[in-house]
Amino acid sequence: MQKNELKFPGLNVSIKEAQNVQLEILLEFDRLCKKNKIQYQLFSGTLIGAIRHNGFIPWDDDIDVCMLREEYDRFLEASKKDLNESYFLQNYHTDKNFQSQYSKIKKNNTRYIENLVQDVDMHQGIFIDVFPYDHVRPQTLKGRAQRIAIDQLKMMNYCRVMRVNDSEEKKGLRLTKKATYYLLKAIPKNKMDRLITKLVRAFNHKDEKYVGELSISTGKRMYDSFIIKKEFFYDSIDWDFEGHKFPVPRAYDEILTKNYGNYMEIPSLKEQEPHHGIIEINFNTKE
Repeated sequence: MQKNELKFPGLNVSIKEAQNVQLEILLEFDRLCKKNKIQYQLFSGTLIGAIRHNGFIPWDDDIDVCMLREEYDRFLEASKKDLNESYFLQNYHTDKNFQSQYSKIKKNNTRYIENLVQDVDMHQGIFIDVFPYDHVRPQTLKGRAQRIAIDQLKMMNYCRVMRVNDSEEKKGLRLTKKATYYLLKAIPKNKMDRLITKLVRAFNHKDEKYVGELSISTGKRMYDSFIIKKEFFYDSIDWDFEGHKFPVPRAYDEILTKNYGNYMEIPSLKEQEPHHGIIEINFNTKE
């Protein structure tokens, strides 16, 4: 390990080592998508990394990709037969304790433990994130109701993880979340998962101008900043990322400026840290 390599806080592990595995997973994902003619784009911090660094943001600890819901559904089906057996597609269908509405591709026989979900009985391998984008109506009453309903149900689902509740800084809200933890024992998680999925698809039966990432970005500020024109998904260009070419939106500057402001500015040293709270890493659990 080189002296100047960034490490995970509290761990004698280079961030670059984890990134190398995540790049491997991304290449497998890209192979599967090309084979099945599934369109996707680099997303969020990974898109910033591609544009600003032609690769990872040096301190980033994951990879994000996104696609329209119809492509996402095709991806889920294609993964059943085409995903290499070295990897595991994780979502609430394949791993019942997984809390979110998006998917992860995880490498088998690895460990990449996030602090807040360390007690959850689920696959805990090194991963990349795959986000679906759904139709939204941001300036309508129904659109606002959709966002609020999904946000509240999603927050309730996360209350099923006590360590998440304990991390809440506001005492009153922390107590409320803990109480919700016990109340939710009477409500099967899979029913809430299906309800949230039904809500995020509410406007997908009609063609809409805008789409939004509704599996994470349902707080008002994030919701507004991550809404984009649907047409952007149909116009991709290849961009260099760690020596490989991957699709990015041609409108990347408009998208990233809306998401993050001056995305080309390097953050302060204090902000240059991984954000997933990784507390344990094992690149080969068979050894």
